[in-house]
Amino acid sequence: MKFVLTVLLSIAFSMSSHAGVKERKIITKLKVDDLGAGRHEFYFKAGYRNTGDALLIPVIVFKGTKEGPRLMLTAAVHGDELNGIGVLHRLAAELNPKSLKGTVIMVPGINRTGLENNSRYFHESNGGGSHTDLNRVMPGEKYGHAGERFAYHVWHYLLKNNADKAIDLHTQTRGTAYPLYVFSDFRNAAAKKMAYLLGPDLIKEDKGQKGTVETTFVTHDIPAVTLEIGAPKIFQKDLINRAIIGIKRVMKKDGMIKGETLPVARVKPYVGTKSTTVYTHTGGILMMKVALLDHVKEGQVLGCINDPFGHKLKCYRAPHKGVVLAVSTDPMREPGSMVARLLK
Repeated sequence: MKFVLTVLLSIAFSMSSHAGVKERKIITKLKVDDLGAGRHEFYFKAGYRNTGDALLIPVIVFKGTKEGPRLMLTAAVHGDELNGIGVLHRLAAELNPKSLKGTVIMVPGINRTGLENNSRYFHESNGGGSHTDLNRVMPGEKYGHAGERFAYHVWHYLLKNNADKAIDLHTQTRGTAYPLYVFSDFRNAAAKKMAYLLGPDLIKEDKGQKGTVETTFVTHDIPAVTLEIGAPKIFQKDLINRAIIGIKRVMKKDGMIKGETLPVARVKPYVGTKSTTVYTHTGGILMMKVALLDHVKEGQVLGCINDPFGHKLKCYRAPHKGVVLAVSTDPMREPGSMVARLLK
């Protein structure tokens, strides 16, 4: 009798703990133009795990009551970069399809296996197989390895035909940090305009890199930028707030939303065309000598590596003048790790 009661209580607890979970429709292709006005939530099936279970990506679509631009917002293509998810969840709570002109598509967490494994990479299998950087293999390969096939489905059936503009949200990777920072191909006038409207601290005028979400959109004549939002594995309230204001500024400029005049960027962003990363040559404990957004001179010390007893092994200097674009936040540095990155 005691055993039966325990089982019944366990079942009752299980049912009650999932009672508030909303079932979402699973789709294999998104067609936002076919949706009616309102908020829609789906799971997009982008492939399968090594267990045979489906890989499901959450998708939120806000379809306005009036026709207008389609803005695609993607986050966590790298699984350890979470600020973008915070941005999309906050933005989703604030948007109202009744007052929206056009469509906003949000993908708050593309890299499902990376998120589950606290990893930048797409994991083809837990503990084995190769790890894929999804932001280097877009638009994927239909018959490639698992990561390329995943990217193929994401691009061809979720992203490609559903956007007129796109913003891909990232952060720096583990042990490092960015400020609010935009990559933008200034050869595309709309992408250049988006970069400034987002109100970042820094902009890199960049022709793009093959395989990234941003460049893949641009090569398909869809203006896109990459918005870097701080550090990984954390929600940074101030940067999330600024990113939301920037995205709303883009939407307002395109007539998608009305209302109050959104504040302009606090300072004019520093724009550069070249970034240089300074790496360690030996392992040890790093003592940083500069901070994000510092203006440095050529030869200035960026950081010094100490041995386990606190003795200085080597100091690393700026190879040229510029602004500190990224810093190491983890003092424990292996050989070949980043000390800092400069933009000029």
